[in-house]
Amino acid sequence: MWRWRKALQQWVLRHTPREAQARLTQRRIYLLPTRFGAIMLVVALAVWVGALNYAVSLAYVLSFWIVALMLLSVLLAYRQLAGLQLQARAAANVFAGDEARFLVHLQWADTQPRRLRLRWYEGDTVLAESTAPGDYALPLAAPYRGQLAMPVLRVWSEAPLGLVRAFSHVRLQAALWVYPQPLADPRELAWQGGEGEAAATEPGGDEFAGLAPWQAGQSLHRIAWRVYARRGSLAAREFASPAAAGGLPRLSWDDYAANVPPEQRLSHLCWHVLQATRAGAGLRLRLPQGEYHVDAGDGEPALLALARFGVHDAGG
Repeated sequence: MWRWRKALQQWVLRHTPREAQARLTQRRIYLLPTRFGAIMLVVALAVWVGALNYAVSLAYVLSFWIVALMLLSVLLAYRQLAGLQLQARAAANVFAGDEARFLVHLQWADTQPRRLRLRWYEGDTVLAESTAPGDYALPLAAPYRGQLAMPVLRVWSEAPLGLVRAFSHVRLQAALWVYPQPLADPRELAWQGGEGEAAATEPGGDEFAGLAPWQAGQSLHRIAWRVYARRGSLAAREFASPAAAGGLPRLSWDDYAANVPPEQRLSHLCWHVLQATRAGAGLRLRLPQGEYHVDAGDGEPALLALARFGVHDAGG
């Protein structure tokens, strides 16, 4: 049973192209009896067989009445979805580990209320119930950094009798960016200065700038042995050079040892960008693919650069 369900899911995904706006027409709406509706059909069949054997007129009436009710339910359930228009709205970017919210606008031509339900195709939780046109926020977990596209959406209705389910699948053309998960960094990098002001130095120079916890992979010549003799813990000497006049402090991919995993580097850089943004400091972010200038208090370009790092199909 699970194999057939998996094959059906793959077929639905292949035959549901992405579209900016979807309108449900007759060719896109499917109808199936609900569990209660299937039981009613079995009852109608049993009553009809009994009517044939015992020639009871009222039994014929009851069986035909149930069948007529099922046919009426087909029409009423179909009308719940007929002409429904779905359009994706712009969604806010989030950090890895948070919950993304895709906005979907529902609209139909008439003024009659409809009882609709929405969920992701591969999920079982009802995300929203709609009785009137408007925008609806659909939550989706965002565990990983990168671009998150809206999954296939299932919209259905069993109203008004609950005997027949009308449903359709829609894949809207919508995506958002997931920033790296901020991870506190004990090192003080170039953007940090006294009382929220940017420091006037850049890392990588010849002047002594302070101490930082030593990390595996760093040169042994940078270890402050005197500090180790006093404290019993390894510390690395940091060097910097005066920042150019009118320049911005810098965050760099190369500020970390080679053995630090890429995702951990991105998380540390994300944390520093957020700290600089809250302090109202401008900065430069240097990544292997390029350098990004960020205005004071506006960390969005830097966060997008971190989210797009290594995503080759990110687009513009």
